[in-house]
Amino acid sequence: MSIEDKELIETRFGPLWSGKHEISFAGGVRTLRGVRRALDLEGSDAIGIDLHELDGERYAFRFYDGDDRRIAVFVLDGGGEIVEEHRAHIAEWLGDLYHETGLMAFDPEAMVNLLRKKIAGEV
Repeated sequence: MSIEDKELIETRFGPLWSGKHEISFAGGVRTLRGVRRALDLEGSDAIGIDLHELDGERYAFRFYDGDDRRIAVFVLDGGGEIVEEHRAHIAEWLGDLYHETGLMAFDPEAMVNLLRKKIAGEV
């Protein structure tokens, strides 16, 4: 993975948290929690970031995957099947700050909170 992966994610889906928490799709409503549940990520270290409506009856679910410390995007079709997957390490957003986190790197909630602060310019 490289900085190009981060750029692809941001170029295609916008800055982190720029999407929605729920979208209308295929006659229903998709929520971060509902998509997470449908993908069987409830018991994992996945933390929803946002949802994006896409062309061609598809939508994107962007989340932080704490298991491998990456921002991930699943593009899903109308049947909820994953048709694309993109990943970039959280260090691409945090830079040197990531290497200073120590054991915090293994706490998904703490990493997402740190990432939010970094994006907001608070750290």
